[in-house]
Amino acid sequence: MPPRVRITAPVRRATVAGRIRVRAIASDNVGVRAVRFKLDGKRLGRPDSSSPFRRRWDTRTVRSGPHRLTAVARDAAGNTATSRVVRFRVRN
Repeated sequence: MPPRVRITAPVRRATVAGRIRVRAIASDNVGVRAVRFKLDGKRLGRPDSSSPFRRRWDTRTVRSGPHRLTAVARDAAGNTATSRVVRFRVRN
């Protein structure tokens, strides 16, 4: 079975600025190995291998405007799952 993963921050339709934390919750019957965040389809830093899964991010590294965030969880058996897309806005 693939893991379950959900982004908890930022929330859908949020407006963010400066340095923030992106966070996700992931679970699995075998155990979650890591969660990787993706911003607009591109990797956002390194995977986080310990719960709570989070990443510090300086929003000033991207243009102001709308963006999309996903989280990809990988379990100990090698199964992966991708969260629903969270759409938000950066205003710097």
